Amino acid sequence: MKQALWDGVLRVVDSLKNSQPGHFSSRDAAHYNADETSVTCDMRMGQDDGTSTVYRITITVEASEDSADDFWTEPSPHPGIWRQPADCEPERRVVVDGQHYTIGPGNSGGFGGRRFDIKFFDGRLVTTHDLWSQGTIPPKHRGRYPDNARFVPQETEPFVLNLGEPE
Repeated sequence: MKQALWDGVLRVVDSLKNSQPGHFSSRDAAHYNADETSVTCDMRMGQDDGTSTVYRITITVEASEDSADDFWTEPSPHPGIWRQPADCEPERRVVVDGQHYTIGPGNSGGFGGRRFDIKFFDGRLVTTHDLWSQGTIPPKHRGRYPDNARFVPQETEPFVLNLGEPE
């Protein structure tokens, strides 16, 4: 973690106005807090008039959890641009192993147009070349979006490399 924090300080330093790598006249040692989630460093940049501009740089890392409530419970604020799970018509909703997918209208080519055979628990079998992923459903929202299908493995034909006629 210390190296990542120090790398963050150096990126900030390089972005400062009038900064050039190695242009600083001095910098103090990095000061880390006890749990190593922040680092503070003073950087002195010498000026033409003999003074120095001192930059005190503090980089802090704070971890938090976001259950993405807006994404999983609200309709998209941009209808037609991005389909959120709440926008999805039930017959187009595919949930496999806690992953949420939407079957598109058929002309967008989700997953690069790859073929998916989907067996729904209600008995439907759907083949699509327009499947879109909304990602893993957070535990908090899995009751709202339970698994409703499975992917049917596709049989693949053996690949034969034809190198021309034998001599």
